[in-house]
Amino acid sequence: MTQAILAGFLIGIGDIVLAASENFYIGTLLFAVALMSIIYFELPLYTGKIGRVIKDKTFAGCALILVFNVIGVTLAVWLFTLMDTSNTFCIEYYSKFKFGKGYLALFIAGILCNVLIHLAVSTKHTIIVVLCVMTFIICGFEHSIADAPYLTLDFSWNHLLSWLCVLAGNTVGGIATEWMLTFMADKVYSKNDKSSDDVDKIANKLKGE
Repeated sequence: MTQAILAGFLIGIGDIVLAASENFYIGTLLFAVALMSIIYFELPLYTGKIGRVIKDKTFAGCALILVFNVIGVTLAVWLFTLMDTSNTFCIEYYSKFKFGKGYLALFIAGILCNVLIHLAVSTKHTIIVVLCVMTFIICGFEHSIADAPYLTLDFSWNHLLSWLCVLAGNTVGGIATEWMLTFMADKVYSKNDKSSDDVDKIANKLKGE
């Protein structure tokens, strides 16, 4: 699952540039580079894959992707902390962490985040991907893979429970969004089929059949 580790590693680089950027909005824009690279190279990212877990029956696969994503993102941030000997990055990094929210707020923030991420991954359109990423960061929504270093580098049971709330929210958001997209597609398909049948009936009548 080296590809899943690489996907997490790219999200870790996104974390780093977001924390290191003096301009918050530029940081959110550059964070999108991570997701664009993941989509371009078709790397497995939990938040992008979980929406189809029920349809594709890939429960074990998504669990493995999650584990290796967490390893990758933690590795990227840990390597950067070794380079930052002053440790100022860690201070700023943790100051941006939002595990101070209530558990329900984290769960909802996880749902809203993965609605945007799943839409971005589904469209694969550069502008939509960038805008979705910038939107979820600016709004303070929570991404379980991006948040993972806060848990692994500064572990506490409260952080673990908070992260699990984010993870649960991401899972629900991804599955719900995929269901809605599928439902909409089925409705449109059915409508088109019905229209096609009507046209065929009219054509047959004109032919005297």
